[in-house]
Amino acid sequence: MATLICSRAGLCMSSVKQRRFYSMCVSGKVSVNGVNLHYQRTGDGEHTVLLLPGALGSAQTDFAPQLEKLDKRCFTLVALDPRGYGRSRPPDRDFPPDFFHRDAKDAVDLMQALGFRRFSLLGWSDGGITALIAAAFNPALVQKMLVWGSNAYVSEEDVQIYQSIRDVSLWSERMRRPMEQMYGAQYFRETWRDGWMGSAASLKTRRVTSAGKCCR
Repeated sequence: MATLICSRAGLCMSSVKQRRFYSMCVSGKVSVNGVNLHYQRTGDGEHTVLLLPGALGSAQTDFAPQLEKLDKRCFTLVALDPRGYGRSRPPDRDFPPDFFHRDAKDAVDLMQALGFRRFSLLGWSDGGITALIAAAFNPALVQKMLVWGSNAYVSEEDVQIYQSIRDVSLWSERMRRPMEQMYGAQYFRETWRDGWMGSAASLKTRRVTSAGKCCR
């Protein structure tokens, strides 16, 4: 059961050759699977695209350029804040073993609640994994899919890379500041270090079974 509980309209601004124009950008929340999911929507094109952000990401932090600059005449864009991320709080984010599958179900159920029968998926990083799972389980609903920076399983090399970015105080200000502005420094630091990092390590230890492969 999904219920539209609130919506808000704002203005998304773009500039083309020093000429500015405005496109209505709707911000709302929908009750999906027991959580109030926040989304942003803009454009009125025939091709509907759901934008899925990366780890701790949101419509605001990950997809502002796409929401602003993609052709609103061709596309209807919906950018999701997954549960526990962005403005889809409360609740705070947690990372059960099936969190990618949970995010995929949330994403599909959100689009159905908004009245979209078919749509394409654009997923970055963790959002790409979510997109792959959503498409695999709902082939009749997904038209096309574009993912980047995503993986089907977690390798030892991946874990080493994750460990190198565990301490967010070592991140560049450009990478760290939007997250701290969205969440506050403490929530961002603890959710990344104790939540997401732990889930990545867990996937590595479970990869010998199908449950350890992100997209199965």
